[in-house]
Amino acid sequence: MNGTRAPDPGTQRTGVQGMDTLRDMWDSRPVRPRDDRKLAGVAAAVARRYELDPTLVRVGFVVAAITGPGLPLYLAGCAVLPDAGPPGAPPPARTGSASALSIALLTVAALLAIPMVTAADRLVATGVTVGLLVALHLTRGSRPGSRDAAVAPTPAVPWIASDGTVQTPAPAQAQVRAQAEPARTPPAWDPLGVAPFAWDLPEPGPEPATPAPPRSKLTPVTLAVALVVAGMVGVVALAAPGVLPASSVPGAALAVVGIGLLIGAFQRAGRWLIPFAVVLALVTGMTSLANDALGPDGWAVRGGFGPIEAAPATAAQLAPEYRRGTGAIDLDLTRIDLATGPGAEGPVRTRAEVGAGAISVRVPENADLVVRGSAGFGDVAVDGQSRAGQDASLMVTDPGPDGPGGRVLELDLRAEMGAVEVQRG
Repeated sequence: MNGTRAPDPGTQRTGVQGMDTLRDMWDSRPVRPRDDRKLAGVAAAVARRYELDPTLVRVGFVVAAITGPGLPLYLAGCAVLPDAGPPGAPPPARTGSASALSIALLTVAALLAIPMVTAADRLVATGVTVGLLVALHLTRGSRPGSRDAAVAPTPAVPWIASDGTVQTPAPAQAQVRAQAEPARTPPAWDPLGVAPFAWDLPEPGPEPATPAPPRSKLTPVTLAVALVVAGMVGVVALAAPGVLPASSVPGAALAVVGIGLLIGAFQRAGRWLIPFAVVLALVTGMTSLANDALGPDGWAVRGGFGPIEAAPATAAQLAPEYRRGTGAIDLDLTRIDLATGPGAEGPVRTRAEVGAGAISVRVPENADLVVRGSAGFGDVAVDGQSRAGQDASLMVTDPGPDGPGGRVLELDLRAEMGAVEVQRG
């Protein structure tokens, strides 16, 4: 009657479920084991909690570190996931005050996470990573085996005492039960042996060993399917030239191996697919670069092979373009007369392009220069100025030591991979 509106039950229930999920993730967080850790045991703890392959979880942390949130998440895991302790120690407590080290790790993680909140691309990667962790808990967090692994204590390891005897620590549960139960002694008068704990019975023998689980066939099956798919793509590429590039053959195999790795992440198998994925990724990248350079219209073959040497004496003898796919172009333009006169007006232009190699041009000492030099990867040097590295470019307009006068010499020089150099004299 006062105009207020009751909250939507559906919205309230969704919020409660979300809080329940976060609370369950916190209450059932795993301990960091000592027996299967590479750094601090965060990846091994997550793998045991959700029944995943530890190697694939470690690869996931590396990928997340490259995209952004991996390092802060790992530091946060070191802070909030309790350590299992030495072998034979009781399970660590999940409650209590935070240590100074945990507070320091959480502070560093928060500082590293600040750029990911302000950068749009890192924010998307962080949201996707956190969403995957929540989805993993919703789909695999309620398995009995995974919950038991989250709280299972580290197995006891025997040690040698000071008197030379071998001591084996009892599990924490047995120690607590032994302290809680008082010691019982057999009665003094028991002719019929009715006190069961007074019987001298032999100790039970060891339990039969659990048979090893069958080896997963994911790796050989994935490699076989990848080989078949790559062969089919190769047949199409050979039968119809130009339809598919050469890089599509290893790329198709890489796609199949990637699907196998995704399936193996949920089956705790397929770790041997990782080296094949790395090799196929390198081969795909190299094949793609080679296709761009050596294809039918690639820059490494466009214009032919070998050197070009030219020394035109007049502007009319200067070709409008010099091109080589692989080789060197050497132009000596010092003999060209750039003085203006009847029939000799306007700029003198030429262009030189090389795929892999070098371009060297020598111009008259007093020439009025307009040079546009560039290199996809290499060096560009024009009359004392230089640029180097990837996509190096240099634009120079220089009237020469005598100032403006005479015809302008315009040069457009390009090297995909190599060097460009222009000198006077």
